[in-house]
Amino acid sequence: MQQLTKNVWTETEIRGCDPSMVFTSEGAVFIDTAQWITNLEQMIDFAVKECGSIKYLINTEGHIDHIFGNHWLKKAGATIIAQEKIMDDFFLIPPAFNMETHDYNVDVIARQDPQALDRMPSKEEYIIAKPDITFAEKMTLKVGDHTFCLTHNPGHAPEQLTVYVPEERVAFTGDNLFNECQIWLHSANIDQLFESLDYIASLDVDYLVPGHGPVQGKEAVYKNKQFLYDWLSAVSDGIAKGWEKEECVERINFADRCPVDIGQPECMDYIQTNNVRVAYDYLMGKQRK
Repeated sequence: MQQLTKNVWTETEIRGCDPSMVFTSEGAVFIDTAQWITNLEQMIDFAVKECGSIKYLINTEGHIDHIFGNHWLKKAGATIIAQEKIMDDFFLIPPAFNMETHDYNVDVIARQDPQALDRMPSKEEYIIAKPDITFAEKMTLKVGDHTFCLTHNPGHAPEQLTVYVPEERVAFTGDNLFNECQIWLHSANIDQLFESLDYIASLDVDYLVPGHGPVQGKEAVYKNKQFLYDWLSAVSDGIAKGWEKEECVERINFADRCPVDIGQPECMDYIQTNNVRVAYDYLMGKQRK
C-alpha cells in the first residue's frame, strides 16, 4: 500500500481499481475495494488494527472491480454508501467476458491471486452487499475529525461519484479518471465525463486517486482530457473520410499509446473497439444518456 498522508492509504499496484482507506478518529472509511482477496484481507486487518473498526465503505460505481469486496467489508461491519443509480450497473461485467458474476470472480482470483482461491466463497455464500445508504446529488459525511464530501459526477458511469476529503487535501475520482493506462469508455457519457473532470480539477487538493493507475496531482485531469480529445479527433477524422462505425473500429487503435491497467492485458481489444464505438455514437449524436 501507498501512504499519501498521515491518514490516507491506497493500493495502485494490483489488478482492479485503486482501493483506498482514510483513517479517522472514529474508525476507517474505505473507498472502493480490492479485487484481490489477499490484499483485501490485509487492508481490512490493517484498518481494524490501526482504527479499531471500519465505519463505512463508499462505492464510487457499480462495476465489479470496485465492489468485488463488498462481501468482506460488510462482514467487517462497514455501512455501504453509493449514489442511487448504482443499482442500474451493480456488479456490471463487460459483455465481452460472457460470464456469470461468480464465475468471473473465480477466474480473476485463479489468475491473479491463486493462493487465495480457497478463500473465495461459494456461489451460494458470495453475496455482493448492496448499499445501505444512497444519495442523489450530494452528501456530506462527518466521521470523527474528517469530512467526506460525496458528489454525483456521472461520466464514466451514470452512478459515478467523487469523494473529496478536505482535511487530507485528497479526492478519490473513481473511473472518471484513468492515469497512465487505457481509458475505458464502454459505459461513458462523454459530455458528462468532461463536466466531471472540470469539477475534479476545481477541487483544492494535492492528490487525486484515480480509478486506475498511479496517484497524481491535477495534471492527471488534463492528461486524461487530452486522451479523450485524441479519441474523438481520430474518430471524427474517420467519419469525415466517410467511414462507417465498424470501419472506424477496424482502422482506429491506440493500443500502442499506453498499457491496460495492471493484470488486464486481455482487455485491450475490448477497450479499443468499444472506445471507438462510444466515440462514434457520441459524435453522431447517439451517446448513452
